[in-house]
Amino acid sequence: MNLRNSMGKGKKREESDVNIIPVMNIFLLLIPFLLLTAAFVQIAILDLSLPSLSKGGQQKQQDDQKQLTLVILAVKETGFQLKSPGFKFDPINKIENRFDFNTLATQLRDVKLKNETAEDIIVSPEENIKYDIIIKVMDQCRESGFPNVSLAG
Repeated sequence: MNLRNSMGKGKKREESDVNIIPVMNIFLLLIPFLLLTAAFVQIAILDLSLPSLSKGGQQKQQDDQKQLTLVILAVKETGFQLKSPGFKFDPINKIENRFDFNTLATQLRDVKLKNETAEDIIVSPEENIKYDIIIKVMDQCRESGFPNVSLAG
């Protein structure tokens, strides 16, 4: 049997190629779009100043000149509680489910005015406090005149 005759007399068999140009065009546009909209990991660096261990007498002289003032700031689910010797602060409750940073700044400035040499503060957050709130509290402490911020957990 002759295959040429069975296909029909006037028809020629054409080979068809797959056209991949539209698919390539889609990838050409899609890949840069995905790369531009991707959220890459951003790492923030937090500058903490820790006390140095020096054996010289200069450190002891500086410690004698500075009166040690222990300032503790508790960050709770309900708000803030500031504790410092010589002060009696009421708890700073949340206002409309937001932390009241203005009242906190006022209380921190009061402590700083009474103890001008005080530079250290200990921030003690509860377990369920978000990291963003802790960073805002630390920034507020630095702005209020406490450059040495420590975290206690």
